[in-house]
Amino acid sequence: MLKIRDGREISLLPALTGCVAFLLGVSQLSFAEPTDVEPPAQFDRPNILLIVADDLGYSDIEPFGGEIDTPNLTSLAADGMRLINFHTAPTCSPTRSMIMSGLYSHQAGLGAMAEWVADNQRGQPGYEGYLNDRASTLPQQLKEAGYYTFMAGKWHLGMSEEHWPDKRGFEDSVAMLPGAGGHFSQQGINSRLPIVPYVQNGEPFQLPREFYSTEFYTSRAIEYLDKSKLQGGKPFFGYVAYTAPHWPLQVDSSYSEKYRGRYEAGYDALKQERLKRMIKLGIVPADVMPYPGSECEQPWSALTEEERAYKSRLMEIYAGMVDSLDENIGRLIDHLKAMGEYERTVILFMSDNGADARPIVGLGGESNFIANNFDNSLENIGSSDSFVSYGSAWAEVGSFPFRLHKGMTTEGGIRVPAILKVPESNDSRGQMLPAFTSVLDILPTFLDAARSDNVRTLNLPDTSMPVLVGNSLLPSLGGETVAGEGLYPYGFSVHRRQGLQYGSWKIIRLEPTVGTGEWELYDLEKDPSETSNLATSHPDVLAEMIVRWRSFADQTGIVISDEGARAPKECVLKAAVN
Repeated sequence: MLKIRDGREISLLPALTGCVAFLLGVSQLSFAEPTDVEPPAQFDRPNILLIVADDLGYSDIEPFGGEIDTPNLTSLAADGMRLINFHTAPTCSPTRSMIMSGLYSHQAGLGAMAEWVADNQRGQPGYEGYLNDRASTLPQQLKEAGYYTFMAGKWHLGMSEEHWPDKRGFEDSVAMLPGAGGHFSQQGINSRLPIVPYVQNGEPFQLPREFYSTEFYTSRAIEYLDKSKLQGGKPFFGYVAYTAPHWPLQVDSSYSEKYRGRYEAGYDALKQERLKRMIKLGIVPADVMPYPGSECEQPWSALTEEERAYKSRLMEIYAGMVDSLDENIGRLIDHLKAMGEYERTVILFMSDNGADARPIVGLGGESNFIANNFDNSLENIGSSDSFVSYGSAWAEVGSFPFRLHKGMTTEGGIRVPAILKVPESNDSRGQMLPAFTSVLDILPTFLDAARSDNVRTLNLPDTSMPVLVGNSLLPSLGGETVAGEGLYPYGFSVHRRQGLQYGSWKIIRLEPTVGTGEWELYDLEKDPSETSNLATSHPDVLAEMIVRWRSFADQTGIVISDEGARAPKECVLKAAVN
């Protein structure tokens, strides 16, 4: 049940709220096909704005303990609630499929990123490599409920025309179709995609000559906000999916120069600096045991002076990108205020996954493409003709104090910063929500805010749809806690890495190229950084969680990739302590 602020309760879909219900196998429901029902009155419902950063680390921004200047996100956090235990998928497109569908990514079509689908997954339900038609999308449902819908930014949910944003519920859209590209142009990321495709309202789109991704998406979103005033009083749903601070690290030097010299002390010094602020803010407990690090890169003290200068500069550029991101989020907020719409707009800000540990020189054949097409000298990095990332050591700073980074089923890969502001939420202003929340809660929350029980499938022949398990977060912002009702299994299998959380218990299994290949067990309530593996000391709990994993995988259609599947290679990681 979703509780509305006036006390009514509406049933979206029965949630799997406990182990017994889940193991009994409640897996599909049927719903009536769409009808021409008049949408409810527009004027008493809030606008909804979803802002997604790309590969932003948990501790990067000021309201979560970071040193990078982010005054606008700090102000948003003061007006809303920080979700300090918010989870996504380990990588970009799976998270986006969950946002759009309210389903697990391996139900929604992105059980694996399209770029990394294994041979044994290809053609299997849930591994189509695009947002499939199992469920009506969030923008489609809100559009049918009387909302004007728009998006600007990264799509990454299907390259073919039939899968573009305009076919999935967005009335206005400008979108970068793939997962990454240059921030100053349509420069591609490898020889297979030398030019990055963009689309606008269902047509191929050529970027303007003067272009920077963060500024362009913001300006276009502002145009759509202005257009929303011409929609006959309709509220709007806006999705602004930035590509910053995803690699390539590129930003105008005025932003990166602001941080010149800031990172000369290195990785470990910055970790400790951030940890002190996080403890002071209450983001993590004072007795937290941070993950010690993977030892994937040399210690700062072992680097040469030239290596330290280069890596410091990489982090300066990254910080500049985050600074620019915050500035442009401020532009959105200021425009909402000028329109008189800020107070009546639900705003959710989040990152799509943990910080990215992609090697500085690139992955596989990509490294040759980069070497032949870009100037990555110290003097040039950050400019439009450079193409660099900042590597695993800085990524582990971004995910600190949690374990590892993007691509992993560990907390460092899936726990991200998130801020939720809703109208008339005085009780939650400036507060933090420590309870487990996830990207699966977004669709129920937004439909709750829209006062819509319009959850149904598309007009498909079998009209069947997997069960939604997420919960509205609005009662939590009102100070309510409903014991047990919000509990659901949360799991993934991506790049031969598995993980499942249920309550405070979590199991993970990392494939032998990056881990031991065995199940590990953690109590996240006591050990959120996953530093103490309890598999040996709690064999009964481990066995129970493995049974739960098998049932979860069966119920949701997980296909674990073959042993020889192509996947990003990482260094061999230090095993957790038994």
